[in-house]
Amino acid sequence: MNISFYNGTSGMIAYQESLNRISHNIANANTLGYKPSRSSFRDLLYTRMAVNSPEEPLTGHGVRIEDDQLIYRQGALLQTGNTLDYALMGDGFFAVERPDGSVEYTRNGAFDISVEGESGYLVTADGSYVLDDSGDRIELTRGEGEGPFDLEGLADRLGIYDFPNPYGLEPSSGSCFKETGSSGEAEAVTEGEASEGRQYQVLSGALEQSAVELSDEMVQVIVSQRAFQMNARMVQTADELEQLVNNLRQ
Repeated sequence: MNISFYNGTSGMIAYQESLNRISHNIANANTLGYKPSRSSFRDLLYTRMAVNSPEEPLTGHGVRIEDDQLIYRQGALLQTGNTLDYALMGDGFFAVERPDGSVEYTRNGAFDISVEGESGYLVTADGSYVLDDSGDRIELTRGEGEGPFDLEGLADRLGIYDFPNPYGLEPSSGSCFKETGSSGEAEAVTEGEASEGRQYQVLSGALEQSAVELSDEMVQVIVSQRAFQMNARMVQTADELEQLVNNLRQ
């Protein structure tokens, strides 16, 4: 009887976490460069049911969220005409230096200029510095006098980085990602370079929109809700049977 409680309760917890992940994806349906993720499940415990059997079959006692799998796919492009907007076609990431000095990676190419004295630096919307292929901040210089900053050839100065396994990246705040042992180390690449069949291209005046497919997310909501309800029903049924057994003892 306790096994029914364990199975049902662990299932409710797991599918609640899955619903939280789906809600996060839906909330970022309009976040530039955002990549959705999907929860994967794994049996929580095992018990040998027939130890005298040559095959010794196993049965699971519950379930848990094993990992959040990154769905790394191209988002639709939005033409903006803004000189400081850049979109990546194919694989690759822009590198940004966060306020704490750490380096993260993003597909969001909505950049701006931070004026610091006589110079300017290419930054993201939250003030993180955009890096070149050497890992240095991209400094912009003015024209003659106090004229506008020189943006000629700026796309060629952007650092594009790739990973042996981009699916292993850890999502961070906004649409940024952190390097992990599973993703491998970031490596700077050049535009048009092929790496294991992958291509890279930078488009100016455009932005990559969120890769979230709302229709897919709504399907996952229905699946997770039905699974949650089934596990809740399992707990309720186990409780009713427990009450029945207790009454028989009286």
